[in-house]
Order: sequence, then C-alpha cells, then structure tokens
Amino acid sequence: MEFCNLASGSKGNCSIISTKNVSVMIDDGLNLRDLSERARLANIDLSKINAILITHEHTDHVKGIASLCKKYSIPVYCHSESKEFVDTMVYPYIVDRDMDAPFELGDLTIAPFRLPHDSNYNLGYKISQGKSVLSIATDLGFVSEATLEKLKGSDFVMLESNHDIDMLREGAYPFMLKQRIMGKNGHLSNDDCASAVLELAKSGTKRFLLAHLSQDNNTPEIAFDCTAKNLENNYYVEGEDVFVEIANQYKSTRKFNI
Repeated sequence: MEFCNLASGSKGNCSIISTKNVSVMIDDGLNLRDLSERARLANIDLSKINAILITHEHTDHVKGIASLCKKYSIPVYCHSESKEFVDTMVYPYIVDRDMDAPFELGDLTIAPFRLPHDSNYNLGYKISQGKSVLSIATDLGFVSEATLEKLKGSDFVMLESNHDIDMLREGAYPFMLKQRIMGKNGHLSNDDCASAVLELAKSGTKRFLLAHLSQDNNTPEIAFDCTAKNLENNYYVEGEDVFVEIANQYKSTRKFNI
C-alpha cells in the first residue's frame, strides 16, 4: 500500500492511497489544474482513481471534486449528513452506502469513524490492506479516547497539528474565530497532537505525518519540534524509534510505502 499527500491545509486537501489493484483519493480541495500538476509531479495517474472518499463538506476538502468527477466519472463516498452541503454536480457520482460501517474497495478495507469538528459530519478513515494499516484524522477539535482507540494498530498515521496555541492567542484572528479553532469542534493544537502521537507511539505506531498546519498560527518547525520534544521527553528518539514528517499546503509529500 502506497500513500501520498498532494496538499494539506486550509487552501485545499487531497491524499492518494494506492495498491496494485485500486487507487483511492481522500478529499479533493484543489482546482483541477493544481491537482493535475501535483499528480503529475508525484507520478500519479488521476484517470486510474477508483473512488473518492470525503471526510466532510468544508470547501477546502471538496471544492475540486465536481470537476474531477466530470472529467473521470469517479464514484464518490460521502456520509449522508454531508451530502446536502456538497456541490450538486457531485450527486450523480455519490455511492449510496452506510458510511458508519467498514466496507471494501478492491483489496482495501475502509473503516470510517466520526471526528469532532464543526462540519455537519466529519469522518476519519482507517484503511488496511492485509496487515498494513494507515489512518487519517484531520480537522478535529480534540483526540478522545474513542478516537485514540480507532487510531491504534496503525503503522502510519496522518494527524492534524493545526496551530501553536500561543501564536493563535496572540495573533490577529478575531476573538470568535480563535475560540472556534480552540474549541472541542475546532482544530487540533500542536500540543494535543504531540500528546496523541506519544500515546500512539506507545501502542506501536512508528510513522506519523503532521497535517493541516495553519499558515498564520503555526510553522512546520514549531509543529515538528513540539511533537519531537514530547517524544524525546518520554524516551522516544525521533528519527530512530519514531519517524515524524510534515505535510505541505503547496507541494506533495514523498510516497510512503505502508
């Protein structure tokens, strides 16, 4: 199983998971031109995408899906409570199925799980091929015990590390927006992400991709250092015991073999 994140952040999100038998996209918040260029540079053939899984209906996760579906007629998997907020041009491509239960796509097992966010309905995904397991959890206000249990057993976790709390508090955002971001249905702070990474490392997860970083209230260096230092304070050495990388808004990650 191969994983590549093409974009992560408030200006657009998109990831690709591929095996020899199937290729699945998680979200598409990029316009078709930018998506096509990212895919070309990552050596990904968009015409071979077999399905698009939507996490939730916010624009930075869905705004490119209608154009992509129109071009390639790709089936879309979307929770029923998010459907009415998605572009109606996507409706003919949406597969009618229960998105609260696991299902199969080719040789992948897709296990959706709900995350706390101020969308109508937000999903994380645990995706497995045989014994290989990856999980994606972004746009969540906090990591509950239930969410941790869903993420445990993963070889690779893409987890939100949205903001540095001090940068957010001292920054120029309006008070109400700050409260929304820091709330239980907002976005995950670096500190909360670092705590979750530590718990997952204790349970055996070794590889992490920190995602959905704020461009105004975070930096890749601050997010990385927060998680790496918390690991090292608990006797895990980043780069030896646990491996942490950062997703980018403007360029693709490398391809990860899971």
